[in-house]
Amino acid sequence: MPGRTTHQTTRQILVATVVGAAVLVSSFGLYQWQRYQEELTQAERSLRSTASLLAEHTARTFEVAKAVLRVVVNLHDEAAEQGYDRHTVHGFLKTVHGGSPVFKAIGWVDATGNRTASSLFADPPPLNVADQEQFRVHRDGTAAADQVYVPAPVFSNLLNAKILSVSMRLNDRGRGFGGIAGGVVDPDYFTGVFRGVETRPSDVMTLFRRDGMILARQPTDDALLGTSLAGRRFMTEIVASAPTGAFHAWGLSDGAERIIGYATVPGSGFIVTVASTYRELFAEFWRSFAFASGHLGLALFALVAGAWSLIRQTRRRDQLAADLRRSEARFRDLAESSSDWFWETDDQNRFIWLSASVEQASGVSPEWHYGKSRIDFSDQPQSVPGAWDNHLRCIEERRPFQDFEYLRRGPNDDRWIRTSGVPVFDETGRYRGYRGSGRDVTELRRAEERLRDAVESIPGGFLMFNPDGRLAYVNANSAKYVPEMAAMDRIGDTFEEILRRTLAERLIHDAHDDPEAWLAWRLERHRAANGSTLVHYEKRVVEVVEHPTREGGVIVLRFDVTERERAQEATLAAREAADNANRAKSEFLASMSHELRTPLNAVIGFGQLLQMPRGNALSQSQQEYCRHIVSSGQHLLALVDDVLDLAGIEAGQLKLSTERMAVADTLSGAVESIGAVAAKAGIAVELSLETTVSDVRADSQRLRQVLLNLLSNAIKYNRPGGSVSVSAREIEGTRVRILVADTGRGIPEDRASEIFTPFQRLGAEFTTIEGTGIGLSVCKLLVEAMDGRIGFESEPGRGSTFWIDLPVETAAALPEAAASAGSGTTINAPLANAGGYSLLYVEDNPLNLRLVEYLVETLPDVTMHSAASGQVGLELARAHRPDVIVLDLNLPEMNGFEILEQLRMHPDTKDIPVLALTASVMPNEVNDGLAAGFFRYLGKPINFDQFLAAIDAALRTRPVKPPEGGYQAAS
Repeated sequence: MPGRTTHQTTRQILVATVVGAAVLVSSFGLYQWQRYQEELTQAERSLRSTASLLAEHTARTFEVAKAVLRVVVNLHDEAAEQGYDRHTVHGFLKTVHGGSPVFKAIGWVDATGNRTASSLFADPPPLNVADQEQFRVHRDGTAAADQVYVPAPVFSNLLNAKILSVSMRLNDRGRGFGGIAGGVVDPDYFTGVFRGVETRPSDVMTLFRRDGMILARQPTDDALLGTSLAGRRFMTEIVASAPTGAFHAWGLSDGAERIIGYATVPGSGFIVTVASTYRELFAEFWRSFAFASGHLGLALFALVAGAWSLIRQTRRRDQLAADLRRSEARFRDLAESSSDWFWETDDQNRFIWLSASVEQASGVSPEWHYGKSRIDFSDQPQSVPGAWDNHLRCIEERRPFQDFEYLRRGPNDDRWIRTSGVPVFDETGRYRGYRGSGRDVTELRRAEERLRDAVESIPGGFLMFNPDGRLAYVNANSAKYVPEMAAMDRIGDTFEEILRRTLAERLIHDAHDDPEAWLAWRLERHRAANGSTLVHYEKRVVEVVEHPTREGGVIVLRFDVTERERAQEATLAAREAADNANRAKSEFLASMSHELRTPLNAVIGFGQLLQMPRGNALSQSQQEYCRHIVSSGQHLLALVDDVLDLAGIEAGQLKLSTERMAVADTLSGAVESIGAVAAKAGIAVELSLETTVSDVRADSQRLRQVLLNLLSNAIKYNRPGGSVSVSAREIEGTRVRILVADTGRGIPEDRASEIFTPFQRLGAEFTTIEGTGIGLSVCKLLVEAMDGRIGFESEPGRGSTFWIDLPVETAAALPEAAASAGSGTTINAPLANAGGYSLLYVEDNPLNLRLVEYLVETLPDVTMHSAASGQVGLELARAHRPDVIVLDLNLPEMNGFEILEQLRMHPDTKDIPVLALTASVMPNEVNDGLAAGFFRYLGKPINFDQFLAAIDAALRTRPVKPPEGGYQAAS
């Protein structure tokens, strides 16, 4: 029965809605049709009125034009009678033209059509208009003699536009045809006439002759001017109808639908039309129509919505009770299945209902709670101080509360409960109690206690700042490990407040100089909260580690790292001491090298001079003495070089330049270099290579040094008449092994482990064999620096085999023409030996100076200048401009680098090559010298071959004059 009643009511509502909608739509349509007809009538009336007004303006325009032309006709007749010349006529026409705003130009043509007078020109350019429409009309008499005639617009090359002209007949003295007087209408004048009436932006105004010819138009369209619409039906209707009217047309020029008002120009055969588009005429109507339609739509929507609302209310009326019952059942099901429970109290705050899930969640039945208030079974002393007071105050004030936690004493065990609730009021505003939810958080509490125990066991301070920047927790160990902060960390304070309190007590040593700057820096570090910061107190160093929490707070850890920092400081101090010691060693070695090389320069140099063939030849015993002197000096020099090599490598100053090297070429060069030494000792050296040995990657200079050292040892420690075998083979596919085998006495097995120890000669120091005991240790360091290995095999009494393994080079092959590394070629210095040049030597040591002077004396035609100080050397260089300058670096008052800079700054000496000859040959000193711009950097003791080769290279850079004349570089 209720369902049938609902269906009938729905049908009635629908019928009433449809009828009401039909009445609204019909009334709206009739009203809008009436409004449209009124708007149409008003538009036609407005256009007819505008056309009539425009016709009156046009009539006045032609009356003015006619009056001006009559003056021109009279002027023509007067000129004929008086015999005015062309300049007089031009002046009169200009005066008439100046008083007429209609025309752009006026004048006349004679009976043959030639222009004879113009307001624009005193001597008008030739122009014949006999073939133009207005001339023919006046000549043939088809136009009234005293009326103006307006022809179709024609194109003017002068104005680059179509022009409209007005003309009147001229008579000769016998009253026959004497030409025409005419004028060109100013287009701007007609534009002003058309704009003199109020129109719409898109209106089109047109001036027609009665035969349909378009004479003028606004807006201007040159393509339409001069065209005829005589064949159009609307044009025929206009000519045959009343003087004014309106009609509808489509597609006149732009295809738009228009209403056209027209009017005949009084006293002439012209017609004026004003055309407006429907879109513009009815724009306001359609806007109001759209607005009214919107209102109609809203009314229909309201009608339908009201009907739909009534239908829904009717349908929901029968379902409301059932829905309410289902909602209650759903809430009960949710309450019973939730891990939380729901509760309700009366106005005395005693529990009157709890969902059954309370028993499953906390182990106590709902009935146990009934009739009791929350405070009756709680343990207040174990709660957070002040929490119960705040909760009871909230209940008294009837305010909602959230996440209140308390310890509930139950019949079985004690549980921590978290509860939230809202007050309930009836319709009259009377307080009825609270209802809310509860949750057992005992396990969460226990987990928090375990976490708190873990935090308290951290061997340092633990602080937690909540998202609003205030200290929420600090462990007890913070006071133990950082006692300075025990009184500073206060719960609820911000990080900045804690810092300012600490700075006020002057506890932080880092902030003594500028507390505010340190505070700003420390706050920035805290806000970043990503890393650690060292803070120095008066008696300890604390490392502060900060990390952000997911909620936006910050965790701060403090650790006492005083002992760690002290250990680091001790380590740094030890490292600095080691660096100082290493630096002192380097300075000592450099000083030792310089001090030893300086006397060795004289010893070896003068020994070499004595060995040179001169006029006073030495006896055989004297030559032998010289050889001993030079040999001993070179041995001492080798000792110095080995010590410097060993010290440089151990100090990490070794710099390698590795490249691809052909093993065969490298070994051939080394064997060739040692050949003279082997021959003198009576030792045969044999080289045997596999044809498939790959190239290796190594430093060419250092590999040659290693090979020469191994070959020298194999020769020195060999037996008389013995032999040395040099070979190479690939091993493991990735390395090449180079072997140097001798037939010497071998190495005792019990001393084999000492072979690479510096200064260890395994008893050879007690023999006549020269050596330092450094060579093999240097070789081991060099080979390992080139990513290689070195070792040996020895059999006492039969000889030893030393080997080195080097990595195979996998890059592109070497060019075939590449020079072998370490080839022992003899240096020739033809230009240096040939003489014919000048040399300046700046040296403060008399022995060194005398040595070079003796050497130069052996050369033909060499002019040598010498100076003992830098200033004298500069003066001699500028005065004599020598071909080569040899410069010692350690000079009094001004060192060699300063002298070189002065030479380069002076235009007379800036291009002279400068050779450095010095005992300062540490690797860094050599690099500095070459970088400063020395042409060559030569070390002492002087090597005559190298010295002359350097002079030869310098002389090759000087310009020389060839026999043919002119200068070219020496070759």
